[in-house]
Amino acid sequence: MVFPILRSMTELLLQVKQEEKRKAEKGFANRDAMHRYIKLTEEMNKSVKRKRARKLLQQSQKKAA
Repeated sequence: MVFPILRSMTELLLQVKQEEKRKAEKGFANRDAMHRYIKLTEEMNKSVKRKRARKLLQQSQKKAA
């Protein structure tokens, strides 16, 4: 019973993401610029996640010690 609801939610989210992508494409001068921007933001997000993970690991080690 939960599965159909989740499936419909993912379908809704997929449509929202496609709409956001269309809006983003309109804002950029060309597709190459958009893809460079997306790639840079993904790299930044990865580095932020790594920093957070490192910080949490250090905090947990301090608490354990």
